[in-house]
Amino acid sequence: ICMGHALFISSNVMKKIIFALLSVCCIAAHAQYSNVSSGDIIDINGVKAIVFNVDDSGEHGTAMTINCLRGVKEFWCTDNKLSKSMPMTKDKENGLANTQAVIDFASSKNALDKFPIFNWCNKLGEGWYVPSVKELETFVNFWLGNEQTEDWDADDETENVIDDSKPYYKQINAKIIEAGGVPFLNGAISSTLADNGSVYAFYFDRQKNSWSFKKMSKTSYLSKYLVGRAFYKF
Repeated sequence: ICMGHALFISSNVMKKIIFALLSVCCIAAHAQYSNVSSGDIIDINGVKAIVFNVDDSGEHGTAMTINCLRGVKEFWCTDNKLSKSMPMTKDKENGLANTQAVIDFASSKNALDKFPIFNWCNKLGEGWYVPSVKELETFVNFWLGNEQTEDWDADDETENVIDDSKPYYKQINAKIIEAGGVPFLNGAISSTLADNGSVYAFYFDRQKNSWSFKKMSKTSYLSKYLVGRAFYKF
């Protein structure tokens, strides 16, 4: 009985030790993202990202990859039949839900490689997603240095010229470049589809130094003028 009792105690002690070690690991992982500020470059499981939205605690926020997907044709789906049967991801607020819906559909067809932007995002690791149009707008507000967030209508394709007297976006791009990334001087697609099946995207015209939100074809070409970016909530 004593031996059994001793083994029981040892078992409980061992459980406490394991729990303590796990707690330390969790605290260490959590501490990685403490005291974070907008504009900081952080490493998320080997993926570098720039923080653009963070709460007062500095522990929770949203970040965007400093690198991107580009040079891909038919970035949404390379198979016309699958493209027509895929989910209509119309959520303007929740890019993670949009992304997961497409990944689940593509995986069920064993055809994730036929969905380039979502396949790329999925390979970055758990938690990464193609942003919704509203989430993309949040980053653009940050990038422009807007002190008061402007709320654009995703269906308003008005062209806006950047005010060069407010060079905040240049400072953000300089940070991204210094960290080894691709500056945010190109269009970026969202995971939100319009009623007609086109993709909401941020479009940047380098020659005019202007930007707008447009509806792009799913077969648009991901070049230096239109790329894929991924977001992550921490």
